[in-house]
Amino acid sequence: MSAAVLALIVALLLPTPVEAHQKSVSYSKWTLVDGGAIAEVRVRWLELTSLPSVAEAAEAEGGPFDFALVFPYLQERLTLHTDAGPCEASPASAVRLPVEQGWLRAEWRVRCDGSPTRLQSRLFTSLTNHVHLSTVLGPKAVDVVLSPTAPSASLVWSDRGGGARGIASYLRLGVEHILSGWDHLAFLLLLIVVARRLREVAVLVTGFTVGHSVTLAAAALGVVVPHVRAVEATIAASILLVALENANMERMRGGGLVIAGALAIFVAAAAIGGLPAFWGLALFSGCYFALLRRASRGGRLRWVIACLFGFVHGLGFSGVLLEQELPRAELVRALFGFNLGVELGQLAVVALIWPLLQWLRGRNLDTRVVDVTSWAGAALGTFALVLRAFG
Repeated sequence: MSAAVLALIVALLLPTPVEAHQKSVSYSKWTLVDGGAIAEVRVRWLELTSLPSVAEAAEAEGGPFDFALVFPYLQERLTLHTDAGPCEASPASAVRLPVEQGWLRAEWRVRCDGSPTRLQSRLFTSLTNHVHLSTVLGPKAVDVVLSPTAPSASLVWSDRGGGARGIASYLRLGVEHILSGWDHLAFLLLLIVVARRLREVAVLVTGFTVGHSVTLAAAALGVVVPHVRAVEATIAASILLVALENANMERMRGGGLVIAGALAIFVAAAAIGGLPAFWGLALFSGCYFALLRRASRGGRLRWVIACLFGFVHGLGFSGVLLEQELPRAELVRALFGFNLGVELGQLAVVALIWPLLQWLRGRNLDTRVVDVTSWAGAALGTFALVLRAFG
């Protein structure tokens, strides 16, 4: 089993071209100059294609939309403000900058009547999980995190105020990230739904926390370079595996065929989907389910699964911080606030779910709840796995 674990971890950390993380994120940098500021904005073309107004304008033009159609949207929806009102953007100053494939990077100037005091983003409001990360370079650098629930932020230039606000912004980002991450929440629910005592929940959540905290820090600090598509597919696989374990399918009629089918998907993902991590995952899964057959109390092994797959989920969490490309000094603060936010959001979810599970258990419905969540988790995990591995 140790060889399988090693193969899984090594394959997940192979340096390969990185795809964007599934969370919707855009970025901007504002450099304050005399009389205004220079804005540099980076957004994905994928998000831009979701805008009806832009798509309709492109259709009216009879071809794919270009920068001239996109710029007015960015200029109107992303604004710097002073006490006297919003700064005025100069369309004539707009230029398109070089950027990696799949992104748009633009720059323009704004004229301000006074010193900027607030930044506002109304980008992609139809996407409930969209986050805009921005750095304003004034008397000192100020980092802000904007989202549909917090579309604007004040700019505090003092050392004490700027640092505190930066941590608070990333803490909020961490909370929003875990609460909007259905795959992470599904895995967490499947972990604790079979727990009988609060102590078991504490052990499982601690194992998951330790795992994702380690790899989140390692990836954000550049110690490891995750293969993002493999990570996202493995997160889906973690849901499937824990769901199969909960259903105890290895001891049910036809359970062996279901597990064999899951292993076949893993092998196909490795051979056809180009995900070498899934050779290790298939080997690990086979060893794990074989060990469960011989274990009198398989639940004792769940903390191992929680920790190992916590490593994978931590690599998934790191996507937001990796894409922001923060300086090392800012990254440490962002990492602390983001990870703390993830933990607070995670504890809040457990605090809500656990009493409900206990209430259902008191009415002898716990077996039915485990069955329903297991089958639903297996279906959801399989769908997400196939989509992420072959989509």
